Amino acid sequence: MLSRGAGIPPRRPVAGYVPSVAETFDAVVVGMGPGGEVVAGRLLDAGRRVAVVERELIGGECAYWACIPSKTVLRAPEVVSEAARVDGVSAARLAWEPVRAYRDEMVRHLDDTAQVEGYRSQGAEVVKGAARLAGPGRVRVGDRELVAEHVVVATGSEPVVPPIEGLDGVPHWTSRDVHAAAELPARAVVVGGSAVAVETALFLARFGVAVTVVQRSDRLLRREEPRVGALAAEHPGEGGGGGPPRARPRRARRGGRGAGAGVGGGGGGGGGGWALLRPTGPTGG
Repeated sequence: MLSRGAGIPPRRPVAGYVPSVAETFDAVVVGMGPGGEVVAGRLLDAGRRVAVVERELIGGECAYWACIPSKTVLRAPEVVSEAARVDGVSAARLAWEPVRAYRDEMVRHLDDTAQVEGYRSQGAEVVKGAARLAGPGRVRVGDRELVAEHVVVATGSEPVVPPIEGLDGVPHWTSRDVHAAAELPARAVVVGGSAVAVETALFLARFGVAVTVVQRSDRLLRREEPRVGALAAEHPGEGGGGGPPRARPRRARRGGRGAGAGVGGGGGGGGGGWALLRPTGPTGG
């Protein structure tokens, strides 16, 4: 009687393949931005065995490239603007270098070591890398397979660059680039009229950048009450120069003085240092 498997040649090893061993948890949280952190924190407080997966930095977009740095760089201009409206207060002046240094301190120089150690000290398994769902209750990260009854997907979003002819040949920024910049351009075109676009235009204009805002909508901040957008438009000197209403960028090009954007039906735009693109989804302002 032949033993089970007799006569069957052994499986050949595949170059570069490392068999994974499933690791079991009560829950796996994929994405450790604000949403994922809330979920992971509550599960850990409840004594659950938790694995958290993050491909970049724990804290996510808000902590490193959005909420925290954007509000940090706006605080000094806000104080200067307030001082200019108070009788008896001498004019204050902005300096980009110390504001930049404070911003970098607030985002921990893009280092999440303390956050990683903090979650590990609470008993979480911290896994760095890109995750994919490998089946019901199964998450694959590199050669590791995490198994759990509950898988929470909190991956957030990422910047969307609109299709503009010639843009590939023009230096351009998304919101991440804006709030990680070491130097600011002399000119900029902000595409979009959403909250992030208006905030970006305000920040740059306050620090002396010549800003043009190009938007498809007939007003700024169209997701808000009309009065909010009207107030933003009433202060172009503080919030950036406005472009033609309901304009759409058609093409971008490099010129002798920098980059330019054609808008509307293809009309020309002025030269700029960079084209700054809206960081929200494809239906933004």
